[in-house]
Amino acid sequence: MDEDRHAIGDRRTTKGQLTLLYKLLADHRRRVLLQCLRDTEAPMPISALVTELTPSDDRESSERDVEAEIAVHHIHLPKLADAGVIEYDQSAQQAAYTAPPQVDALLEDMLVTVSTVEQEPSLQE
Repeated sequence: MDEDRHAIGDRRTTKGQLTLLYKLLADHRRRVLLQCLRDTEAPMPISALVTELTPSDDRESSERDVEAEIAVHHIHLPKLADAGVIEYDQSAQQAAYTAPPQVDALLEDMLVTVSTVEQEPSLQE
């Protein structure tokens, strides 16, 4: 079996899988989605996740909402599900955080590091 096909966090986690985890977290929207799903114990409706990705001051832009919803359904949630960190039920329109404990600890460290870096003022300002 190809080493990159194992879910992240099983005993056969490889360097390639860790690289995949970093690539997943490189996208701000996936970090937001993961953080939302980690913060709730029950599966979340996809509509609530889309709302988290679209700032409230942007509500008048329904086109942006549609783009966000399409990206969540067809890009972000499938990638997170393929990596084994969430369960994505398209028919029920829900997603739930399911990362194994060792991956959860790694994600927590990465998400804290990334959010701290994002909040620091730019050196160019």
